[in-house]
Amino acid sequence: MSRQTSIHWLACTGIARLVTCVALCAMTAIGQVLNAHIGKDEDKVDPHYCPHEQALPIEGQVRTADNSPLPQDVRVRLETENGAFSGQQIVSADGRFRFLGVEGNSYRIVVTARGFQTAHEEIGDSWGVNHSPTIYLVPSGKRDATPPGEIATDLAAPKQARKEFEKGSRELEGGNLEEARKDLEKAVTEDPCYARAQTALGVTLGLQHQDAAAESAFNKSIKCDGGYLEAYLQLAILLKGQKRYKECETALEQGLRWFPSEWRLHYQLGNAKEGLGDYETAEQEFLKAQTLNAELPPAFHLRLADLYRNWKKYDQARAEMEAYLRVDPNGQLAEATRTTLREMQASGLVSSVPSKADQGQP
Repeated sequence: MSRQTSIHWLACTGIARLVTCVALCAMTAIGQVLNAHIGKDEDKVDPHYCPHEQALPIEGQVRTADNSPLPQDVRVRLETENGAFSGQQIVSADGRFRFLGVEGNSYRIVVTARGFQTAHEEIGDSWGVNHSPTIYLVPSGKRDATPPGEIATDLAAPKQARKEFEKGSRELEGGNLEEARKDLEKAVTEDPCYARAQTALGVTLGLQHQDAAAESAFNKSIKCDGGYLEAYLQLAILLKGQKRYKECETALEQGLRWFPSEWRLHYQLGNAKEGLGDYETAEQEFLKAQTLNAELPPAFHLRLADLYRNWKKYDQARAEMEAYLRVDPNGQLAEATRTTLREMQASGLVSSVPSKADQGQP
């Protein structure tokens, strides 16, 4: 794993863990749709449950480190972990690429362009790997150039700390939590202000249900480098899981001072506001996230429906569920959504006149 590869905690529990599951999960845990039709209460859902489809697309974007225009003929090659060729394409004008039907295993993206260093990114099917990477090209003559993925404490970390972090990241990626914790603890012993390592350690501790220690690691990361986005997101997920909504709100608002246009922070703030009973502000934050990221999955409509159901705005909940069925009529949650709509109609919460979406028509 390269130092530029971020660690993502893809824990998709309960009603609202969409933020870190958008790229990898099929959104199978949506409010009462989950509770009524899978038979689990939110508090009983396995905190590590994050099902993903067998064939996940790998899609991302290539950019230049200095934000200069991309050269022509930027090629993206997909290789297996053993180096076998799996696919190749030329990126679009805005640098985007997409490989479909990628099943299991681990992959490597190799990006080449005339006048730039070859860039690599590791991709895998485990919870710790990002299937939607942004890859930065560095000019061939600028060996000391720093891609935006690097943060200040990455550059300040001594070689041994980086080495231990990379070992710990690989262990974490493979689900070997105890070994990951040992390696990451060595990394932060070498450099207590290595923010990326502190955050990865917090993720590991959280997965081991050591919540207090995880929270401490996230807070250390933020204290050392307030400009490291991932630490705010992971802290917010941890606090939200403990229903500490006010503290979650405070952490996210701190993060938004650094990253005012980061949709994931707005989405998580919507979760916190809903937990506090401030449904109106929660709605605003969810819609803000939707405005900032036009590529949210269809299941985002179900997240809004869940909010409106809790808010007792049943007509708006119905509208969002029907919106989901229009854009994903055969999706993983489609049948459960239709069943929930029929139950809402039968109970008199919404009109009993069945819509085309409820009937399963496109």
